[in-house]
Amino acid sequence: MRKMQADSGFTLLELIISIAVIAIGIFAVISLIVIVLEGNKRSKMVTTATALAQDKMEYFKRISYSNITGTNTVGTDYYLNASVQNDTPGTYTKTITVNVYWDPATATSSHKVELKTIIAQ
Repeated sequence: MRKMQADSGFTLLELIISIAVIAIGIFAVISLIVIVLEGNKRSKMVTTATALAQDKMEYFKRISYSNITGTNTVGTDYYLNASVQNDTPGTYTKTITVNVYWDPATATSSHKVELKTIIAQ
């Protein structure tokens, strides 16, 4: 009689299980990549909005005290609103608040950066 030799290959069940494990790993990596890309996009938007707000603040610091007034700037991706309160918190001071909105670029957006400063005469 002949002895049975041990098979050196994989069974169909082993192949299916290994493919399933690899597929789960690939889907996890793809999900992680999507989350990282969304985080990068949000970081870019926040950084750009902060830079726009800082530029507007620098503009107010360069001009004369009497010319400081509120402004609105509407762009394709950002909406900038600069409001000025006179004699706040004290006489001969102005409180400047700069808000930059995005996604959507309207004043009702929940995404915003706000900077405040006080300038004295």
